[in-house]
This record gives sequence, structure tokens and C-alpha cells, in this order.
Amino acid sequence: MLPRTLEPESMDDPAEAASYDDMNHSAVNIRFVDDLLAGGSIGNDILDLGTGTAQIPILLCERMPEIRIMALDAAASMLELAIYNIEIASAIERIQLMQGDAKAMDDFEDEMFDCVMCNSLIHHLPEPQPTFAEIHRLTAIDGRIFVRDLCRPDSADAVEALVVQYAGKESDVAQQLFRQSLHAALTLDEVKQMVAAAGMSPDAVQMTSDRHWTLDVRKSAACQEGTAS
Repeated sequence: MLPRTLEPESMDDPAEAASYDDMNHSAVNIRFVDDLLAGGSIGNDILDLGTGTAQIPILLCERMPEIRIMALDAAASMLELAIYNIEIASAIERIQLMQGDAKAMDDFEDEMFDCVMCNSLIHHLPEPQPTFAEIHRLTAIDGRIFVRDLCRPDSADAVEALVVQYAGKESDVAQQLFRQSLHAALTLDEVKQMVAAAGMSPDAVQMTSDRHWTLDVRKSAACQEGTAS
């Protein structure tokens, strides 16, 4: 099994943030939004963790005109680019940006959001367990939890094959960022263990592509009681 190699927790270098924003994430982002909406209601008040440059919130607002999104990221350089993207998309009144730590979101009350979503944040965190717990805490009863991230391959050769397949036409910097992310990702079993420890069903975590796992679950009152006991 390929060991996990951590990468920086936040991408706060302006050049790296710009490189990330320039990468073609459209297919992955569109599928994220498609799968989120296909799974059922998400309500009106959404929290997006690790929003980066806010590409997914912008797509979601285009599809769902009634929603409001709180978009949080730890990196100021990402949020600076997000401001520009949101202004261009005329979504400034619907997407609120916040710099913060997804492992400890004390500014937010319990069960504050109808949906908590997160794309490609978990692999950046040295210890993701607190973030899974916060995601569960902040989601309203009957609210939606939708988290997607990369899954760590079994070998370095498998990593390189994915880099060639999905980033082979990108710049060397972009290829290296993707390579590092695959090495830093969790395995499916590691995710299931953390999800269960946070009070959610591990069966809600499934492989949804050759490189992604997805947690898609609706928070139940029974699950909340079990966590509190």
C-alpha cells in the first residue's frame, strides 16, 4: 500500500493559487454539481468548505437561483481570486466568502446549514477527523452532507497513470499539484473509519470514479442522538 505523503494544508502561495484557478476543473466541477443535485434536496442555506476560488458555488448558483452559499477557505490567496470570479459571475449577493479553518468552525451554530458540501479539501488536512465531525455538527437534521475527494492509489505507478490520464495536457506545475494530491489522499477504508467516528454511516462512502470517493448522506435525528450519547 502506498503510504500517505502530506502536502501543505492550505494553498496560500499566490502563484500556486493562480495555477490552480487556471487548471481546467470544469468536467469535475460540473459532475460534482450534477451528482449533488441528482441526490435530492439541498435546501437554501449551503456551506462550502475548502471553496478555493469558488468555482463550484458559482456553478451551483447558476443552477439553483434561490440558494445562498457561505464559502469558506483557509487561504487568503484563493479567496482573493474567488472575489474576482464571483464578481464576474454576478453572484456577489448570493455567495459570501469567509477565511476560516474547517477543523474548528466555532463561528457557526449547530445544525446551521441545510447542506454542507466539500470538494477536494480532505486530502489537504493532516488530521481530517475534526473536519468530518464539524461537517456533521453543522448540518441540520434531514440536511444533506456531500463530500468528495481523491482516493489514494495503491502504488506510485498507479499515481503516475492517473497523472498522465487526467493532467497530461496541463502544465508541469499542474501535474505536480495533482500528483501531490493523490499521494496525500486517504484510502476508502480510512475515510469510512473517520466517517463512522463522526457519527455517520460508513456505507454512505462509495467510490464514484477511478480516483474519487464520495460521502453522500442525509443527517438523521437518530444519528445525532447516537453522537451525543
